[in-house]
Parts: sequence; C-alpha cells; structure tokens
Amino acid sequence: MVSLLSMAGRETRAAEWSAVPTATARGDYNSNLLLAEGSNKAVWGNWFSPGMTFSGSTENLEISGRTAAEFVRYYGGQDRSFTNFYFPLSAKYRGERDRWTVDGGLTRDNTLMAELQTTGVVLAFTQRNLWTASPTWTHNLTERTALIAGYQFADATYENGIRLGLVDYQTNGGNAGISYQIADKSRVQLTGIATLFQAPQRNLESKIFGGQVSLNHDFSETFSLKLEAGPRFINNVVQSGSQSLSDHSLVWVGNATIRKQLERTTIAIDASRDITPSGFGLLLETNRIGMTIGQQLTENLSVSITGQALAASSTPTAGSVTSFPKSRYFSVQPKLSWKINDWWGAEAWYSYAQRDVDSLSVTAMANIVSVSITYTPAKFSVGW
Repeated sequence: MVSLLSMAGRETRAAEWSAVPTATARGDYNSNLLLAEGSNKAVWGNWFSPGMTFSGSTENLEISGRTAAEFVRYYGGQDRSFTNFYFPLSAKYRGERDRWTVDGGLTRDNTLMAELQTTGVVLAFTQRNLWTASPTWTHNLTERTALIAGYQFADATYENGIRLGLVDYQTNGGNAGISYQIADKSRVQLTGIATLFQAPQRNLESKIFGGQVSLNHDFSETFSLKLEAGPRFINNVVQSGSQSLSDHSLVWVGNATIRKQLERTTIAIDASRDITPSGFGLLLETNRIGMTIGQQLTENLSVSITGQALAASSTPTAGSVTSFPKSRYFSVQPKLSWKINDWWGAEAWYSYAQRDVDSLSVTAMANIVSVSITYTPAKFSVGW
C-alpha cells in the first residue's frame, strides 16, 4: 500500500478525497435465531450501526473503503449481545500498461451471517474474525491480450472455537493466466490456480491445484453472460501421531451468471459449484443457485427479492477427520426500500430460511421481519 501511495505522489495534478458518515437503527423479530431444530422461542433484536465510507483519487490512484460497526442486542427467548466490525479497503493504481489492485481488510461477524451465505452450512453461533488480502496485477501485452496474476490470503479465527467444535484456518492461494479479447464484446481467460488450506487444530493440510476457463460476453449494454469452469485436484494430508495419512480427489467447479437490465428492472441469475473453507476445519463442496430481481417503482421507492438454494458436503478427507454430512440451505428475502429525502432512508424486509440434514433427520426454519432507518448527512469532500 505504501508503494502505491508513493507512486501517487508523482501524480498530483488532480485529487479528490471524500467521506460519507451514516447511522442506521434497526429492529428485528426472529422466530429461530440459531436456526436450530425443534421448538424455539422467538427473539426481538435491536441493531445500531454507525459507519463511514471514504474514497480518494488522483489521476492514477483510487482508494476506497469503509469503517462500520454493528451493536446488536437480542432479548426474549434468549439474551445475546455482540458487536460486529467491518473494515474493507481497496486501492487501485493504473499505469500506462499495468494495473495494480489491492483488496482486503477485516470482518468481524458471527457464523450465521456471511459464512452461512457462502458455504450453506450452519455452524455453532459465535463471533468470527476474518482477515483477507488479495493483490492482483494486470499487464496489457497488446490492445487485446493481457497477463493476469494474483494472490489470495484469508485467516479466520473463532471465539471459543474449540469448545464449540470450530477450528481456526488459513488459506494462501495464487493464480496466473492470460486474457484475450476475442471480439468487441467477448473476452476469454485461461487461469492456473494453486491454494494451500491449513487447519492446524485438525492437523489437516490441503493443497488444491487446478485450471479454469472463463468467458465474458456482453450481448448488449444491458444483457451480459459470464461462464467459467475447470478442475480442482485436492490433496489432503492429516498428521495422526507419527503417521501422515493422505488422499486425493478431483472436483469440477464452475460458475454461470446472467444479468439483464431493463428500464426499471434488474435481473441476475447465477449457479455455481465451488470449494470453500469452513470453521469445521474442512473443505466443503458447495453447489449454489441464486436469483435477484429489483424493481424501481418510483424515483424514491424500490422493491427487490433475493433467493438462493445451497447444497454442501465435505470433500473426501483422509484419516480421522470426520466428514460433514450433506446439508441443504434455502433462503428468500423480499425487501422494500424508500428514499425519504437526501438524508433519510428506510427499509423493511422479510426473510425465510430453512436448513435440512437428511442423514440426521434435521430440519430447521426461521422467519425474520426487519425494519431499519438510515441517516446519511452531507458528504465531506476536499480537492485540489
């Protein structure tokens, strides 16, 4: 990051820096907070979320980020209080033929938030700290051809993890490839991928190697398609006493995304299969299909509905590491958004979630109703 800033120091002909503070108050009703099976007492929740987004740019450099907190209290069927933090940061530098991007930051949330939506697996309810960093580099060889390289890092830790059956993990990955503009609206990319997954508390180390072919095509300015697929070769090594047990497996992964923008309507449909790390200290194979539809009713009023269905199971793992049974997760959320004026906005939404684990005869459902109001004062900005 320091090197990016130093490069920007030579490009000071135009610069603008801005910050936008926000404050959100939210109320929840949740019929099954932990998404557990059996009879559960409903809870009421209060959320208060102060935050600020910020950005700055010079002729060649762009920096953007966000700092936010969520102070949450649930009461009723059970009393729970916790605090979430979000500190994402992104920096982009553009040279004559090269582009550098650095994304990363810290997310502190609980296991039933982002991790559930990514893996489709319900973990024990606790706080998770996730550090990420993903620098990328793109070099334009010609007007149509570019070299691409990147590195991905993630480090997850859980409060009281061992007591709850969760373990900390870390991933380090790299990718390199070539991208070619085959037509004005079509681009194909070939990428090689390598990832190291480590869960020391499980004595597990997994190495993932593979390749990927992707195609991006814009049928028009409002209609686009993205396809990508490739193999993943997984080598797991479990240290059991003085012995090392290993196995090998092959998983095909892929993703398809369709986006359509109408005059007042936005539609996005995606389907994917991916290998994701989890707090169980295992790699999960997650199959997902999702859809989002948004409709602008008036200048200040909009509605949307998002839904997804996921099926997850652990990849084959050697030795004494217990595999995770196949589970399914489904969620749907209609939402109404109202821009009251330039400073105030309100939202109301309903969420339904369900999880099933057939081998354990587990079914759990939750109904959630939420209302929020957000205050956004005028943007602070300076420029020279």
